[in-house]
Parts: sequence; C-alpha cells; structure tokens
Amino acid sequence: MFEVYLARRFHQLKISPGLAISLSALTILGLVYFAWPVYRAFLPLQIDFNEPWNAYHADMLRAGEPLYPSDDFVTNNYPPLSFYAINALSEITGVDALYVGRMLSVAAVVAITLSVWACASNLGASALAAALGALWWLASMSRWYAGYVGMDDPHLVALAIMAWSLCYALRNPTIKQAGVAIVCMALAGFYKHDLFATPAIILCWWTMRDWRAGLRLTLLGLGTVAVGLAICGAVYGDVFFHSLFLPRRYEITRLGNIGRLQFVAPAMIIVAAWAAYSWQNLRARFVSLYMAIGLFSYLGQGLADGVADNAAFELVFAIAIGIGCAFDDLTAIPALRRLGLEASRILVVGILIGRLLISLKVSPYLVLISSEFRASLSDRAHVMKAEAIRISKIKGEVVCDIALACRFAGKLFVFDPFMVGQYAATGRISQSEISARLSAREIRFEAIDPRARMTGL
Repeated sequence: MFEVYLARRFHQLKISPGLAISLSALTILGLVYFAWPVYRAFLPLQIDFNEPWNAYHADMLRAGEPLYPSDDFVTNNYPPLSFYAINALSEITGVDALYVGRMLSVAAVVAITLSVWACASNLGASALAAALGALWWLASMSRWYAGYVGMDDPHLVALAIMAWSLCYALRNPTIKQAGVAIVCMALAGFYKHDLFATPAIILCWWTMRDWRAGLRLTLLGLGTVAVGLAICGAVYGDVFFHSLFLPRRYEITRLGNIGRLQFVAPAMIIVAAWAAYSWQNLRARFVSLYMAIGLFSYLGQGLADGVADNAAFELVFAIAIGIGCAFDDLTAIPALRRLGLEASRILVVGILIGRLLISLKVSPYLVLISSEFRASLSDRAHVMKAEAIRISKIKGEVVCDIALACRFAGKLFVFDPFMVGQYAATGRISQSEISARLSAREIRFEAIDPRARMTGL
C-alpha cells in the first residue's frame, strides 16, 4: 500500500516512472534502515560506552552530586546542558535517563532530516530535489552511522539545533537573522561542544559578503560563548575548565580516517562535480564551502584519541543539502548533459541506492523479516538482566567492561577507562599511581558476557 501511495504522489508531481521507482526505492530503504535503530533503542543493551557514561552523569546530577567531579578517575568533559535536559525530561516522564537520551537522538535525526529539506529549499532547490537530500540523509545516517542514531549521546541533538538555526539564517539572509542563528548555535555548543562547521559557514559566508558584518557576527558568537563559559565557571568552578579541556593524545597517522568517508563518497563526488561546473551559482559556492569546512573539521578532530564517526556528521549534513541543490541542475555536469535531466536524475538516485546496498550489515533487514533474529535480541536482553543481578550482589565498588551492566546493577560510576587512559598517555597521571589508587580503594573489575552489548551483530 505504501508503494501505491508513493506512486500516486509521484504521478501528481509529473515524475517519470523510472524516477518514481528509484525515489520510492530510496524512501523504502531509508525507512527500513531507520526502523532498526528505533527498534534497538528500546532494548536494555549497551550500544556504546558513551551511553552509560552520559546516563551516569545525568544520575549524578539528579543525586545532587557534582556534575564536574575533581576525581581523575571520573571526569566529565562535556558541557552541561544535555545533562540538565535529560534529567528534567526523565523526572517529568519517569523514564530512565538512558532511554530519554535515546529517544532524543531518534527525534534529532528526524528533525535534521526535515532541516535538510528546509535548507535546500531556502537555497532555491525544488521540493522534489530537497526531499531527495533529506531522504539520503535519513538513509545514510541510519545505514552507516546507526551506532549514533538512537544512542544516548548529545551530538545529534546539538546538530539538530544548529541545523535549524542554519535554516533560519538561510530563509531570509539578513544580518539580524544571522545573528539570532549564531547565538542559537553558540548555545547549542553548551549542549555538545565539538560542532564547528555549521557556525563557521555562516561566519565565513557573511565575511565574504561584508567583512564588517562578518566581524560583528563573529564577535557576537564569541561573546555568547564567553558569557556561557563565565556562567559555567561561576557555577562549577575551575574544575569545569580542567574537565572540558581534557588532555588528549594526537596522532598524524589518523588522517587515514578519511577512508571512513567511503560511505558517503559517491554523493560527495556528485555534489563536488556539480558545484565545480556551477561555480557562478551562489548556492554551489555555499555548499562547496560548507563541505570544505566540514571535511577540515572532520580530519582535524580525527587526529585525537576517542574521536569517532560523529565528527563527520556536519560534513554529511552539508552533502545532503548539496544533493538537494544539485538534483535540479545535474546537466551542469558535462558527463551527464547528454543523458538529459530525467535520465541523469535516475542515474544519480541509482548510484546513491547502490552504495547503500553494498554492505555486510544485515541487521536492518533481519529485524523486519527474521523472528529468529528478534528472538536472539530478546535473549541478549535476558543476558544483560542476569549480569546486572550478578553484579548487584558483589559488595563494594565495581567496574564493568560493559558499563551499562554496572549501572543497571545500581553501582556507582567510579572509573572511566578512556579518561584515565588519556591522563596516562599525556603524563598527567602515572601507571603506578593508577594501580596504587585502585588497590587502595579495592575497586573490582568484572568482565560481562559480551552478548550484553549490541556490537558484533
């Protein structure tokens, strides 16, 4: 029935059967891929270590404990707003902070999907072209970055705020609206602090048009951040700054992370080719600059330990907007010109679909068609519950290699292996001091059944 509905809608838009079929296929794939992380979000299994880490800090806030403790074994290097938002929603709804964070992540993906459509439309794309960009974002995020979709982490929520701020700035590009967008983006930085490309594109774009306006916007953004930092310093003290600017190890060899962009490379190449041949078009220049800043941000952040694929999300967002802008004007690319616009559109959608299909990740399909697979997930949930009961019976402080099991067991967060590892790698604390303190506190480390985590499916 859904396919029939899509066919009727495309017929009303006067789209050829070939393009209607390809767009319908992309829509269905996007929904199939998105259904998997949504289904997974309700399971009591650990998706990533970030999940119990974020949930633990929300717990600490609710318990009246310091959000930024001075203990080197437990450090909070995230800004505060996400913990207050999740804690408030958890108290209002009575839902565990872990699942509140997961639902916010799911909602953020939907919000960003809509913002892709809005941004591309504000840049002059047709409704159909803007919808393609939005569908590609939803499908790509759910397919390649599913570990972050529906995970208790503030990154996607902060990006959603920035994405809609960008839409607002593009809707009526006046200095006043750009200023409002910059302030909103600065505030979003206190939800998650490693998003740079989206505010940078507004500042660069305005500076290129009018350097005085660009300077005013830059000062406004910096001023907002300075006020926010001053408030945090007054509330939390110096420990806030020591925690936020966690020392990290950097390695130039991590530039090889550019290979991780293979998942979105076909779309990026298409947009880059269109922009190169449409350079006289302002929206082509805007998209090119946004992608360049996003790529630079991804590679720069990727040099540090602990930085994952989320550093690429702004780049993926820029590519999605670019796909929406390019789809109306694909014949600007000489290699596609002789095919005509309609055939070029079918070819491009086919390329996007082809890349989505080339993968060994079959969980999105299995969760829909295999009762055995769903039963195995239920079995994993029982394993987690059994492990949590086992850990709860252990006296004293316990550290689980799957931290969510310790949280479900009611154990406090007493040791952050990544943070301690960074302190050791940068010389802030020695291995002998770590061992001595662990021994003095009699902290016990427990291995958890690996089936209690989502990875490895």
